[in-house]
Amino acid sequence: MTSDEKILVCVHHVPNGEQLIRRGGELSNLFHCPLYVLNITADHASAHKQKTEGLNVRWQQICDKWEATLVTKTCDAKKVVDMIADVAKQYGITQLIIGQSGQTRWQEIWHRSFINELLREMDGVDIHVVSVDRLISAAKEDATAIAHTV
Repeated sequence: MTSDEKILVCVHHVPNGEQLIRRGGELSNLFHCPLYVLNITADHASAHKQKTEGLNVRWQQICDKWEATLVTKTCDAKKVVDMIADVAKQYGITQLIIGQSGQTRWQEIWHRSFINELLREMDGVDIHVVSVDRLISAAKEDATAIAHTV
């Protein structure tokens, strides 16, 4: 690794998460730097544990492909923003990649913007926000490419 950069990708949903990891992997290759992938899981009842475990296996497969380190945290009493900031500090992250927030304008007004909270909590970290439209179009391209190879 020749760069001082360290990239952290935050994932939650599979289709969007795969595209975010790809974006992080491409930047990691460009910068010749380490890539970390953060998945924060909810502390579900046992009925959801099987689904969560399957998802963690999928994240690990994708991380292996991009030579990334998977970091899985269970959501506790902390806010998600604080958990992301803690992981970023722990690993010395300089670049953060997230998908576009699903917050409505009213939610942003009443509960603060997720991105603004991240900016407040993470000093010296560049934040890349990938639009939902780009994630959807990239997923469609992947599905088309897979269909043509089968």
